[in-house]
Amino acid sequence: MKKKILIITGDNLGMANNQIDFEDIKFLKFPVIINDKEYRESDEYTAQYLINRFKKEKVSAHSQALVKGDLVDIIQANKDKYDVIIHVLMGSNMSAATFQMAELVRKEYEDIIPIINIDTKQVVSGVGSNILRLIELLQTYDDMEEIRKKMAEIIKNTFTYLCLPDLNFLYRGGRIGRAKSLLGSVLKIIPVVGLFGDEADSGILPVGKGRTFSAVNKIIIDNIKQKMQKNDVEKIKLITILDAEDNKSLSLKNLKEQIEDELQYEKIIIGHLRFVEAIHVGPDAWLSTFILK
Repeated sequence: MKKKILIITGDNLGMANNQIDFEDIKFLKFPVIINDKEYRESDEYTAQYLINRFKKEKVSAHSQALVKGDLVDIIQANKDKYDVIIHVLMGSNMSAATFQMAELVRKEYEDIIPIINIDTKQVVSGVGSNILRLIELLQTYDDMEEIRKKMAEIIKNTFTYLCLPDLNFLYRGGRIGRAKSLLGSVLKIIPVVGLFGDEADSGILPVGKGRTFSAVNKIIIDNIKQKMQKNDVEKIKLITILDAEDNKSLSLKNLKEQIEDELQYEKIIIGHLRFVEAIHVGPDAWLSTFILK
C-alpha cells in the first residue's frame, strides 16, 4: 500500500495488542462499568481480574459504547500524518450505538481525511481476526476500493463460535434475551452460539449444545466443515482460539486437538481475552473464529 494508513480499533478484539503486527494502529478502550464504577483496561484491570471477581462475588458488570471524544482525539492527533484512516468495529448488529458514533465522526471529517468504517459483523476474536486479514490486504493491494471488496468477502467468510457454560453473562451484558439465558443453567448443558458472516444481520445464533467440552467442540468442528463444503474451501485461511482461563483450560486444549486432527488450515493463533469481553462470556467460556478465505 502506497498510501499511509492508520488503523483504529476497540479493545474487544480477542487478542493482545502485540499479536497484531502493524505499526500504525491505535486502540480505543471500551468503558466497563462494575457495580456502577467505570473502569478501562489496564495492567490491573484485565479479563482475568473480572473473571476472578465473578467467581468470588456477585458482580454487576456491563459495557458502554466507545466514547466519541476518545476517537476524535486520535483522529485529531493523526489527521495530518496519514492519507486514510480505517476504523475496524465490532458488529453493528451487536452495538448499534458504537457504529452510529463512528459514522457520525466519519461524516464530520469527510472534508479533512477519508475515514473508512469497517463493520465486521463480529465480536471478540472475530474482530481481531478480521484486522489480521485487513493488514494482509494492505500489504498486497494499493486500491482502497479493491480492499473494501476483499474485506466484504472476508467478513462474509468469518465464523465465530462461543461456548458459554453460563449464558447469564451474555444476558446481563444485553446480548441475548432472558429465555435464552436460562437454557444452559436449567439443563446443565453447554450451549454453543455463533456469529456467522453469511448470516451477518441475524446477531447471535444458536448452534448446538452438549454436556461435555469434547462433545461441544465436535459440534464446532462439524459445523465449520459444513461451512467449508458450502463455500468450496479445503484449507481454512486463519483460525483464532481462546478461553476465559488464560488459555489454560482443558476445553481449549481439546478444541485445538480436534482442529489439528480434523481440519486443514494455514494458520492458528491462540488469542487473548480482553477486559471488556469478560463481561459477556463469564468464567469457563471458550471461543473460536474461523476465516475461510
